[in-house]
Amino acid sequence: MRRSDVIVVGAGPTGLFLAGELALQGVRVMVLERLREPDPTIKAGSINVAGAEILDRRGLLPAAEDVQRRLLASVGAFAGHGRKNALVNQLDRDAGGARRFPVAGHFAGMLFRDELVDQGDPALAAHTAASGGVLVPQYDLELLLGEHCARLGVEVRRGVEVHGVRGVRGVGGTRPAEADLTEDADVVVETSAGEMTAGWVVAADGGRSAIRRQLGIGFTGTDPQLVGYQAVADFDDPGELSRGWTWTPRGIYAYGPIPGRILVARFGPRPQDRDAPVTLDELQAVIRDVTGVDVTLKGLRGRATRWSDNARQAQSYRRGRVLLAGDAAHVHAPFSGQGLNLGLGDAVNLGWKLAATVRGHAPAGLLDSYESERHPIAAWVLDWTRAQVALMRGDEHTARLREVVGGELFTVPGVMNRVVALTSGITQRYDVADGAAGPVGSIAGDVALSSGDRLADHAHDGRFVLVDRSPDGRFAEAVRPMEHRIAYVADPAPATSPPSLLVRPDGVIVWADSRDTASDAATSDTATSDHGVLKELDAAIQRWIDTH
Repeated sequence: MRRSDVIVVGAGPTGLFLAGELALQGVRVMVLERLREPDPTIKAGSINVAGAEILDRRGLLPAAEDVQRRLLASVGAFAGHGRKNALVNQLDRDAGGARRFPVAGHFAGMLFRDELVDQGDPALAAHTAASGGVLVPQYDLELLLGEHCARLGVEVRRGVEVHGVRGVRGVGGTRPAEADLTEDADVVVETSAGEMTAGWVVAADGGRSAIRRQLGIGFTGTDPQLVGYQAVADFDDPGELSRGWTWTPRGIYAYGPIPGRILVARFGPRPQDRDAPVTLDELQAVIRDVTGVDVTLKGLRGRATRWSDNARQAQSYRRGRVLLAGDAAHVHAPFSGQGLNLGLGDAVNLGWKLAATVRGHAPAGLLDSYESERHPIAAWVLDWTRAQVALMRGDEHTARLREVVGGELFTVPGVMNRVVALTSGITQRYDVADGAAGPVGSIAGDVALSSGDRLADHAHDGRFVLVDRSPDGRFAEAVRPMEHRIAYVADPAPATSPPSLLVRPDGVIVWADSRDTASDAATSDTATSDHGVLKELDAAIQRWIDTH
């Protein structure tokens, strides 16, 4: 059996991006996927700002911007001038001028309103560079990431179904022996194409993950309250369907902005056979029931999908040398495409940590930080989607509550900014340093450099990035022995400029120069201050990079 360093099960966005991260670090990685071709079934229609910034840090933003331009053109043809939704109108304006924070998405069908967002808010203004790459549907993202993996030499084997995993010792010897997956042993992946061996396995094989089930990892949460459908369909006459989100006594639906796209969710019992393909008749009946419009469907473009608001999370993201990521670790209602973004966040967080572990230079506990950092984020997203489902019900009490939330609370200054920021993923913070304050633990946004480029331009190869804004380059020596793992960027700046930063491959700031440089210049304690700052930088390096 040929051995890989890592086998990733699942070639969705999570699996593909993770494979690319591993390959960037020189890890031999193979991706196994059940489907023979990328699935064109309509799923998430966009990514959030945090997701676009993930692509930006790997040099993939131009490709995402190309997708957005094509999508804007198709939306314009469907909606007609002046009838596009608020986000599309904003992105049209931004295409010809300064970047603004994209006011994208909705909460329980209540669209975010651009006129209620203060674009001068520093929390938003620091995350505008990637606004041209948010309208990226999942299928297009999978194609984009597939090309990225191909450039990196990742082997993606399609049409291979994974049945299970088991531990083994002595691979390559005469008598391989069974081993517990928790031991320091290899993993055999049992597939329809035979057995394959790897040092590590990441299950990114979806909400019904065969590997998670085999391992007996608990998947706890709440049962569904609604059944949803999504498709791109040819209508005989959709004229009476409202564009955008509409609540009805039976559920909620959204028509557009992509030509023929329909999303409909109905509260009530689930179909007896939830695995049966969605037929044209079933979809038409549900649309008529929820919308109250007697539409006639002439056909489907691709497959229709059926989903629910089943919200569950794996109790553990790791069992020995097998890890979970994406929908294999958490599922929830797909409103606002949160699952896609959550999976990308898992992948960018796990990739460099697993690569360091495989290559033998990971600090103690580094891989364990994947679960401790990502599990709380997913738990929050599950609650965020549960709250939306609660506000989507069609009864009069919930309708009045929506009026209060949308008409009163969302219009309070600052509230829409906060909700938009939360949905965009830019508010995520991690506990990365004892007593950390300021930017430490947050995601680095648009860090502009005096040279005219940005921090993201120096992160394409997946290394840490140190931006040294000291006037004399005083942090260069601290990282020079690790230039293969840290990209050093000299950016001398005045004392009033933003601080020097050390940023992880996933964009998280793990150190910032905490000195008041203006005060230092007026005192004789500069040497003492330098020593303290260098000690903090060294502590961050030891914790996240190590020096071996």
